[in-house]
Amino acid sequence: MSHLSRFRCLLFPLALTVAFALVESSASGQRRDGVPALPPPDEPMVLHTAETSRIRVVPVVAGLSHPWGMAFRRNGDILVTERDKSALRVIRNGQLLERAIPGVPEVFAEANVRAGLMDVAVHPEDDSMVYLTYSKAIQRDGAEGVTVALARGRLEGDALTEVRDIFVAEGLDRGIAASRLLFAQDGTLFMTVGGSYVFADTGSYAQDPGNHFGKLMRLNDDGSPPDDNPFTGNGNYLPEIYSMGHRNQLGLAFHPETGDLWATENGPQGGDEANIIKAGSNYGWPLASYSREYSGVRVTVTPWLAEYEDAEVLWWPSIGPSGLTFYSGEHFPAWQGNLFVGSMQEGRLPRTGHIERIVFNRQGQEIRRESILTELRQRIRDVRQGPDGYLYVLTDEDDAVLLRIEPAHAIVDPPGSSLFVDRLTEARVPPLPEVEWTDGQRAQIERYAPEGNPGNALRTLIRVPALADRVFPFMRYITSDSTLPPRHRAILILRTAWLAQSANLWATHASRAGEAGLPADEVLRVADGPGEDWSEFETVLIKLADELFQNASVTDETWEALTQEYDLYNMVDAVVTVNETTAHAVLFNSLGIQPDDNTTAQIPTDDVAYRVNAPDREPPLTAPRIEPLQGDGLRVGRTFRRHPDMAEARGTNPGYVLNPDRSRLTPHDR
Repeated sequence: MSHLSRFRCLLFPLALTVAFALVESSASGQRRDGVPALPPPDEPMVLHTAETSRIRVVPVVAGLSHPWGMAFRRNGDILVTERDKSALRVIRNGQLLERAIPGVPEVFAEANVRAGLMDVAVHPEDDSMVYLTYSKAIQRDGAEGVTVALARGRLEGDALTEVRDIFVAEGLDRGIAASRLLFAQDGTLFMTVGGSYVFADTGSYAQDPGNHFGKLMRLNDDGSPPDDNPFTGNGNYLPEIYSMGHRNQLGLAFHPETGDLWATENGPQGGDEANIIKAGSNYGWPLASYSREYSGVRVTVTPWLAEYEDAEVLWWPSIGPSGLTFYSGEHFPAWQGNLFVGSMQEGRLPRTGHIERIVFNRQGQEIRRESILTELRQRIRDVRQGPDGYLYVLTDEDDAVLLRIEPAHAIVDPPGSSLFVDRLTEARVPPLPEVEWTDGQRAQIERYAPEGNPGNALRTLIRVPALADRVFPFMRYITSDSTLPPRHRAILILRTAWLAQSANLWATHASRAGEAGLPADEVLRVADGPGEDWSEFETVLIKLADELFQNASVTDETWEALTQEYDLYNMVDAVVTVNETTAHAVLFNSLGIQPDDNTTAQIPTDDVAYRVNAPDREPPLTAPRIEPLQGDGLRVGRTFRRHPDMAEARGTNPGYVLNPDRSRLTPHDR
């Protein structure tokens, strides 16, 4: 390389660095970083929202460096690009694979310059075919420069092969052009190329039909222009151009009902836009804009001109809009049809990134907005709806994360899963119809439901009479005959039913909680967990359920607090209540036993946040808290006999699981 070429290679990033330093400094020279930075969330957090009550924000993976785009594969993998590292990463089974995918094309990326590897997309019919947009170093007319390119390769194993550029933008990038990808239903590929900046002396690019900067392109999957593009056959326009007059577009999404293509576009200072893209249209930049330059000077005195398309959504002050998506999933009914737009910063102030939720009326007109994830103080680079119907969010930081937004009732704490588990809405094992009852089963119904109203649980378990005989006598003790006060009993059963997400147990006991002294508002507070509205001892009861559910043990602190009001019988009954309710919930959930038709209170869905409030598990006890009775028999049985009524109820019928004459399992499977 000649000395002149080396000089030009150094001069280009230096010029960009200086330009960005100038636009990032305020006119007064004052610092704008007074808001302290926060680390990315490392555990699920519950946040309030306006129309879905509370949501849970779950970190899927951490340790990303300025991610830019993501793509979902049918095998569950998520591909993520890292802009500054020019790396393509894989998230598999909730884990970020340590090794980046080799084979990515050579990317122009310089420190302090926002160039690099940008978006990723997979072919809708063959998701092993991967598309990447990136900053590409080129030589044109003897000068060194940078443009935007689209590369395609095949993902074989965990490596890209057959990688080649299928489209390289005409023009030289002097202001860091963004590039987003989106496949249409007809198999064509939309690609944005930004970089039309007045401050970088490239503002005229957007109105120049002879280059690709400041344009939205429509391509075939091989990078060629489709024959039906709006400017095909017009020699004054590059054939790939679909729309023009754009500054820097960072997001693309189709409306799920109208099919319209929407794009977000950054203004310099105010005047950010979300546009409905029409073939062959011009969106006016920089001749018509509501923006001001970074210095405060208006970009133009004509914010709107009739010959240009006007913005559908406008932001003032600017929010630095990035990725966008329309919500069409099932998990957030109140969000159906809402537009979600990532924000990197608001009003050009650091640590103000968030997501904007925009609501439209039936005519498609904006009626309200909400900012969410403001508490994180993170730049938001992309937001997408995943195949599972949840929203996925990429932050744009040195230490960035992929987040998943779930309803608040999603189970994310052990022994649950960090993946949301839907409650069954239909029985796997249906209740046995009365016409099919045997005499023995009818006798069981009369024994366990003498009032003549057998529920779904009993009518299901009589399919295995020995199991019903094992479950229901002790269930009656737990729910009616134990030594606990009815209110305490109801709190423990409901809290455990909520933790185990048993719709049947919750509905059964919430519907009659008023008889135990728990009104409807307190029933919901049981699900909500410990709080200042509970008495000190009732808070201990809720913590007892949480600790037993999560750790299968009780801390010394909680045990000691129970002894302040409970005797030995109460203590045993409290622990046994949580234990048996958990066991019944596992059984009922697995069989899909649904709430009874006559229940009046259904398990909350979006209006109560799910959380387990339990400290870390303590080391195993080396001495019993309750000494067993002296005599023959197993220690556990001699301990239970400290509470004769409980032991008698528990032993009313022969054991089931360990009894080879009653359980149908082989000894090996048992």
